Amino acid sequence: MSVALFVRHGKASAFSSSTDYDQLSPPGVEQSEALGAWLADTGATFDAVFVGPRKRHAQTHEAVARVLGARGLSLPSPTPLPELDEHDGIALVFKVLPALAADDPELSAIVARMASGGRPSPDDVLAAFKRITRRWVRGEIGHDDVEPWAAFRARVARAMARIAEVGRGKTALVFTSAGAVAAATAEALDVRDEERVLDLSWSLYNGSLTELDFTGERWGVRTFNATPHLRDRRLVTSV
Repeated sequence: MSVALFVRHGKASAFSSSTDYDQLSPPGVEQSEALGAWLADTGATFDAVFVGPRKRHAQTHEAVARVLGARGLSLPSPTPLPELDEHDGIALVFKVLPALAADDPELSAIVARMASGGRPSPDDVLAAFKRITRRWVRGEIGHDDVEPWAAFRARVARAMARIAEVGRGKTALVFTSAGAVAAATAEALDVRDEERVLDLSWSLYNGSLTELDFTGERWGVRTFNATPHLRDRRLVTSV
């Protein structure tokens, strides 16, 4: 039996005033460093490390590796795995928001604020994101420039197949985003209700650990969304 420990990246800046979502925030760095310290304390070892393509994925890995290095420990050289990228739900929201707002009063209010030069609040953006992505995963809406949800699910499945190539009895450490962690968990559990997969992704804490095991093509779930390293409740965040 082999194990893959999926790490959701530390807190970035989704739905905030930051101009660069793909960047760890100070709490995100703390979360990642806390994970490194916990891995050192527990004596965890890994045979392979896989890192998604985003800056926030790499920064989370780098913070973990930095703390381990300070303890005289090291990780295997990371393998970039583009299939671990997050879905493009945020981009979809802004592409389809104006068209959908005509028939949705809540979305219309957000568009009106944007049109007048205002900036929608994080709560507004999050609400719009959830409303629109639910329709997206049901196949009701889409955009030519956005990867379809079904393609995203298939891509994460390919990432899992690549991770499984580490072989039997091995342990992999995987740095990615909430959507990919949820999709991998759903794949292991054979969950095909796509809205439930979204619910899984929204429940994930920043810097959390999800432990999946695998033998060949067969996957299972050991733990989901664990945060034993985040002893400071201030660091338990989900957006």
